[in-house]
Amino acid sequence: MTITYAGSPGAGDMNRSAPVGWRGVTLLGLAGTVAAALPVAGLSLWVGAGASDRTREIEAVAVAGVGLLLAVPVLAAGLRAMRRAWPGRPKAVLAAAFAADLAAMVALDRLLPFRWGLLSCLLYAAPALLVAAAVLLRSRRAVVTAAVGLAALLALAAPVRALQQQVAEREWVRTSGIPSRSLAQVVSFPGMRQDRYVWDGHTLTAMFSAPVGPSDAWLAAETVRPGHADPCGPVLTADGDGTRTETLDCVQEAPGLWYRGDPDDAVGYVLQRSGLTITVTGGVWPRTHRAATAQAADDRAALRRTVLAARTATTRDLWTRTRPTRPTLLSAVLL
Repeated sequence: MTITYAGSPGAGDMNRSAPVGWRGVTLLGLAGTVAAALPVAGLSLWVGAGASDRTREIEAVAVAGVGLLLAVPVLAAGLRAMRRAWPGRPKAVLAAAFAADLAAMVALDRLLPFRWGLLSCLLYAAPALLVAAAVLLRSRRAVVTAAVGLAALLALAAPVRALQQQVAEREWVRTSGIPSRSLAQVVSFPGMRQDRYVWDGHTLTAMFSAPVGPSDAWLAAETVRPGHADPCGPVLTADGDGTRTETLDCVQEAPGLWYRGDPDDAVGYVLQRSGLTITVTGGVWPRTHRAATAQAADDRAALRRTVLAARTATTRDLWTRTRPTRPTLLSAVLL
């Protein structure tokens, strides 16, 4: 005969889930957010790497791998709450919740790139908190709320991104001291990535880099100055890990357009248009086995197309090409 005393657990109670409060939900949600951050950052690096950018691909794999290793001890902080809610298979459910956190954060990262502001931190923590509530509270209301919340979060990503782009543009113009955003002229060098704009009080500069060996190197440059500056004056050129100023031959090809270089070495072009002086130099162009003069003619034509295609940066362009030069309250809250 089995005697069961009042208040003592029965045989079936050992596998019965116990209620988990919001403290456990918050703990698991924060743990999931922290654990998913590095793997998602690694994936973002991988997606952003060019086809030949092996260095960035290696960095992406390293970041994602280290992130997954660190995720184990971080998620262990929420294992106690998981054991109470799912006493039969806490580790399996925890792994499934982490996978859901990763999937939701990856989707959010593709729609709304992360910035180190309060709004971004809250938005990126929301998926893990919603998943934790659905898993630990184990009610139909919690599951439905989590599903609706995740859908709403992804739906709001586009308008939030538009807001953040407007804020980023406004704060960059305000903190950099640039007299007009029209100075931000977008040019494109094939196979190269543009660094952020730098304003020194007189000239807006953009450097362009490409993989060279184990690291990136500056191989092209763009400068924009207000007004009609001397088109035949010294020009800025890229020099691997630095820059230099060169004085080159100057030939006017058309009204407002000057070629800088000689018949055997095409260096750049200067364009004066809409009250701006735009200079482009360098670039990586297809190599042929023809004579140096013929190769220089091809490079010259490519540089000419590049400078003539210059256009004023849109708000979306500035999102990836600028940062406020100093922290501001607005950027700290809304970015």
